[in-house]
Amino acid sequence: MTLIIRAVKRRLWLPLLLLTISCATAPAPQPRIEHVVIVGTTDVHGWFNGHGTYGGAPTLASYIAALRDANPGHVVLVDSGDLFQGTMESNMFEGEPVILSYNVLGYTAAAVGNHEFDYGPLGPKAVPQSPEDDPFGALERNAKLAKFPFLSANMVEKATGKTPPWAKPSILVDAGGVKLGIIGLSTPDTPNVTMGANVATLSFTDPVPAAVREAKSLRERGADAVIVIAHMGGRCKDLNDVNDVASCAENQEAMTFLKALPPGTIDAYFAGHTHSQMRQIVNGVPTLQALAYSREFSTLDLYVDHAAHHVISDRTNLRPLTMICPKVYAGTDQCDDLHAPANAQLVPRVYEGKTIAPDAKIAALIQPFLEQVAEKRNEKIGAHASDRFTKSSTKESTIGDLLADTLRAFTKSDVAFINSGGIRSPLRAGDLIYGDVFEVAPFDNYPAIVQMSGQDIIDALNLMTNGDRLMQVGGIRYTFNEALPVGHRVTSVTLPDGTPLDPAKMYSVVMPDFIAAGGDSLSPIFNRLPKSAFSIDYSRPLRDIWAEMFHKHEQPLVPKTDGRITVLNPKRTDSGGD
Repeated sequence: MTLIIRAVKRRLWLPLLLLTISCATAPAPQPRIEHVVIVGTTDVHGWFNGHGTYGGAPTLASYIAALRDANPGHVVLVDSGDLFQGTMESNMFEGEPVILSYNVLGYTAAAVGNHEFDYGPLGPKAVPQSPEDDPFGALERNAKLAKFPFLSANMVEKATGKTPPWAKPSILVDAGGVKLGIIGLSTPDTPNVTMGANVATLSFTDPVPAAVREAKSLRERGADAVIVIAHMGGRCKDLNDVNDVASCAENQEAMTFLKALPPGTIDAYFAGHTHSQMRQIVNGVPTLQALAYSREFSTLDLYVDHAAHHVISDRTNLRPLTMICPKVYAGTDQCDDLHAPANAQLVPRVYEGKTIAPDAKIAALIQPFLEQVAEKRNEKIGAHASDRFTKSSTKESTIGDLLADTLRAFTKSDVAFINSGGIRSPLRAGDLIYGDVFEVAPFDNYPAIVQMSGQDIIDALNLMTNGDRLMQVGGIRYTFNEALPVGHRVTSVTLPDGTPLDPAKMYSVVMPDFIAAGGDSLSPIFNRLPKSAFSIDYSRPLRDIWAEMFHKHEQPLVPKTDGRITVLNPKRTDSGGD
């Protein structure tokens, strides 16, 4: 009997032992990994129709469709600001066709850029001219039209301390099972780089605490990942090694923000504003910025551990920036002449296994807007340029001299100021049309004549030589030394004949009203002048005056400089835009 009981116990014990061993050695359950693809654009500046061989909403739509086919439900499309300002087809309709295009493309969110405020009140006025004028009129209309929110966590109303009702600080969206938090940020420099009168009731606060606050809120609401879309950019020359930031300018907003941000606050950063490129990991944060004017888009792959609610950082992939081309030069992924190999032919672009072709639906949507501006765009102005007029933000330029001299001649002023950031493109060679002048000067700026002392002029030049963009001038010559302390770099200001500018004498200085309003950080100079010193002519914008003056100029227009700006110990490189 005892033997029988022992045998039964042995038979029961053996399966239990095997079960215990099996449980102890069974592999742990694999985490559920979700993949989200984030696509970023920035600084489109109204180029929804593209530039010849590249860009435009119809072509971008084909790329996005290919990504969505390859990653159903997992693609998020965002923009880092400055959607509108820059083209006739955008400006004549105050950004409406851009919004309609973005709606069809399926954007999830856009950051608030400085040029979002440029249109001011809805209608022809660029700034409020009476108490009834709403400085946010055009922007509020665009925000209502948009099927996506405008985001800025550091933009608040001065009166309430809250985000304006037409924007949001952040959003939480579902991206294929991933709860993705998106925070928007605006450059704190916004009041200096748009029409100041349009943002007088807003404050653009420190972006670091704003981002920390919103990230904490989003995580508490269940965000698996948090990204920032910011109109604060960087400049990096080498995009090959994402872990190498040696080629990145340290003083740019993206770098200073990311280095000040507590580690782990955000999982990715999409930059804008500087019209430059980034593809780096900065302070542990994957950071991307594509070129402006609908030229490129950026793409980021994030992988999220669904159970742990965090990004698997070692699987994050910063894809190379993608040029928006319907066709590319054989053997490349580029479609502009700068990247064309010798004797190369344009061939259809294949992306994510799909042949890229402009989207017919968006093309049909934007066509009426293009037709309405075509007649004005192609209007001949009766001027011929013998060669291309080039632009520069850091030295005297041929287009800067031409604009300053013709504006000074038109107004019969002693001196002319033209801010380099207001010159948006070079002037092509050949028979010129109105559209050429518009591309150079798309802003709705008007001529302002300000009575300034010689010392006021010297002080303004000193302020401008401290930043990324110097002042193009007419009627004076000046020298500045970048090795000298800030505020003391201008070493000489003379009249064209070499006579020193008299600090005590009064001069009439013509300039865009943007400068007269204190734009480009010049408010310390112009705020100290009496109102009686200012005269602004709102009868027609500067570009119309330039078109007329180019026609009256001796033909052909010949690009040249005459040494009116001398830079000693140059340290800066051209910013490319803002």
